[in-house]
Amino acid sequence: MKRLVIPVVIAAVLLLGVLASALGDGGGREDAGSGSPAPKRPNAILIVLDEFPGDTLLGPNGKVDAGRFPNFAKLAARSTWFRNAYASYDSTTKAVPLILDGIRPRKGTAPDARDHPRSLFTALHRAGYRTVSAEDATALCPPSMCRGASTRRPAIIPKLKKGRRERFDAFLRSIRPSARPTFWMKHMLLPHGPYLYLPSGAQSRPSSADPIRGMNTVPGFYDEYLTRHNEQRYLQQLGYVDHLLGRLLAKLERTGMADHTMVVVTADHGYAWQVGVPTRRSVNPSNVQELMPVPLFVNAPGQRRGRVRDAYAQTLDVAPTMADVLGVPLGYRTDGRSAFSRAVARRRGVAVVTRDFSQVVRISGPRWKARRRAVVERRLRELGSGGWASLFTGIGPNRKLIGRELTSLRRSSAAGARASLTGDYGEVARASGVVPSEIVGAVRGAEPDTTRALAVAVNGRIEAVGKSFHLTGDPTERFAVNVPEGSMRDGPNIVEVFEVTSGGALRLLARS
Repeated sequence: MKRLVIPVVIAAVLLLGVLASALGDGGGREDAGSGSPAPKRPNAILIVLDEFPGDTLLGPNGKVDAGRFPNFAKLAARSTWFRNAYASYDSTTKAVPLILDGIRPRKGTAPDARDHPRSLFTALHRAGYRTVSAEDATALCPPSMCRGASTRRPAIIPKLKKGRRERFDAFLRSIRPSARPTFWMKHMLLPHGPYLYLPSGAQSRPSSADPIRGMNTVPGFYDEYLTRHNEQRYLQQLGYVDHLLGRLLAKLERTGMADHTMVVVTADHGYAWQVGVPTRRSVNPSNVQELMPVPLFVNAPGQRRGRVRDAYAQTLDVAPTMADVLGVPLGYRTDGRSAFSRAVARRRGVAVVTRDFSQVVRISGPRWKARRRAVVERRLRELGSGGWASLFTGIGPNRKLIGRELTSLRRSSAAGARASLTGDYGEVARASGVVPSEIVGAVRGAEPDTTRALAVAVNGRIEAVGKSFHLTGDPTERFAVNVPEGSMRDGPNIVEVFEVTSGGALRLLARS
């Protein structure tokens, strides 16, 4: 494999004020090593995100939306961004191993070192690298190379429910200067649901459990409004991922490691925000435009100038690409190729094997990109861009009410259904790390199959609008409306949920 030569350009990178965040790694002894000698080989960091359709980073200009995702934009500004990258498989326990070894997934294999004996871990270990691995769904790094590593893959669901923030904090603390080159690998299980985190790093509720059971699984897949509501929650959690990425980039700068560390950020697969489907996670010809695009940023050691490549790189190419840039032979034959190679540049479309290995979904490059553009245009139209305020102004009926004071709006005192609120919205303490910005409840006394237009006021001002819904198979009329986290103040808050009548008046359903 031809070794890539990357020129070193020295520049300064400005970073946001995430260093003072309460979620920071706290500085300390590991940050005091900026004067340590650089290792003879570059360090390497591989971040594998989870359930992350890469096109959700895009703004109207086709670039990374720097208003919402400033740290992904910073990474793009100093990396090679493969903007047509796609996942080679749609399920985590095979999608992550193929990233680490560059070998096509096979039926019946387990995500551990027994079935994947050769990988980036073994190649870099032979080249003298120390390895720090944080595999949340796999066990490819042998315990002889990764201290404390398991020989069996961990259970994923418990790790989704608890500890995602804490495990990232521990990983970040492990990154420190050393005379020996180090390979850090982190699978983050984010922005994968449960959708809990807000862009600031606060949580929208104390626990990971969804406030309505089934709202982001099959029972909720058949409601258009609820789908967009969940997509809002996903985007806010992606904002939190951006926050964590900022902490990583800041630490590399602060410790003097940025110019001699390779950073690769990708994801195992995407997610298809389709309505009326039994699954959003199994690839087929109708969802390949959402489920398979993933981010792929390759920041070579010393690279400070961003580049964009349109080649159809795939996650199968990550291990060969890292080996190419680092100048380390993998020592075995891979199915993937370096993303910088001519072989990848010659690709003209996307081909992905289905989860059951029964067929290959193929689509030409131009058709795939056109379908992706349509998805991006729909998202930008409904969920905005450039800042978080526009996330709340594009879905639901009666959007002209947003921003209006209740004192200026007509009220109705007619009798009718009432509602109950789930959760405590009356007393907010931001220092606790919880900002209850998802307003959830159920309507009582309604006719069967009834739904209604809603408006939610916080402290006397309409902050968002929405619609009630029924989960498939559940007769209960429910509602869930996201409001901007900034609309919640410390101390007492008054949350009011109104039905917007056909005449445009507001009829109170519930009040905190």
